[in-house]
Amino acid sequence: MVRRSGQKTVSQTFSKKVDAVAWSKSIEANLDIAEHPHHVIELATTTLSDLIERYRDTVTPTKKSAYQERYRLERLLRHPVTKLTLDRLTTGVFASYRDERLKSVGSQQVRHDLLAFGVILRTARLDWDVPLKEVCLDAVRKPKMPPSRDRRLYPGEYEALREAAAAGNTQYIWDVIDFALETAMRQAEIIGLEWKHINFRGKIAFLPMTKNGFSREVPLTTRAVGILGEHAAAKLEAPFPYSIRMVQFAWSKTIHRAGIDDLHFHDLRHEAISRLFEKGLSIPETAVVSGHRDFRMLARYTHLRAADVGRKLD
Repeated sequence: MVRRSGQKTVSQTFSKKVDAVAWSKSIEANLDIAEHPHHVIELATTTLSDLIERYRDTVTPTKKSAYQERYRLERLLRHPVTKLTLDRLTTGVFASYRDERLKSVGSQQVRHDLLAFGVILRTARLDWDVPLKEVCLDAVRKPKMPPSRDRRLYPGEYEALREAAAAGNTQYIWDVIDFALETAMRQAEIIGLEWKHINFRGKIAFLPMTKNGFSREVPLTTRAVGILGEHAAAKLEAPFPYSIRMVQFAWSKTIHRAGIDDLHFHDLRHEAISRLFEKGLSIPETAVVSGHRDFRMLARYTHLRAADVGRKLD
């Protein structure tokens, strides 16, 4: 039975629930067309890419993580699913997107992509009066989060990366790699640095906004200051004037040339934090460098010092 205010009640009997549900949805759709024909036209002429571009141009610039989000949205816009009109978006469409992407990228990236689609569709429905009845992504099963990685550089890989970076036309990536190992900074944090954020005398880099939503000051090693000094002497417009795409391209080329498997750029942060513990820094001291506000997140690194503690006990 379908009952709507101002409309005649319509009913029909079915032996199977699935048939009844399909019939009711069909009747509801026809009523929508009769009551709101302009809604039907809007959904049939507006594409998902239209919404993404509007969000990118109007909402993303207001965010503190605008640089990273813009890069993600530009990447999403290159996928064929965004060319579909809104009336063709279904749970099945996004489930297929999920399965297809999982063949080439990790589950965490797919989760982030689905979350981005969901946020944009909700914004369109609630803030822009786009006549979407529901966000069909809510019912899409999200990939499981991958286990925390603990990949570190194996003996010889540091030298292999340096040689591979020098051998190609992506030499700039080496300073990014070396700086990441010296500071434990994330890729986006490094690329987002500005000269006004660098205190050469105090050996500090100021990050006005980080992944966890807080600003922080990162103490710089002599090597890190040296890298920045070289870039300042070369009069670069920024400490690392490269786009995320440039860095990811150079990183991919470098590890391939070096013959290194299963090494992500973010693994350099794990390597850097591990080295801090190996140097004897405490958890609070390491957190000053890494930016962890919850010390429990650093607990998995403490095994690195177990042997040292054992020697002290003897």
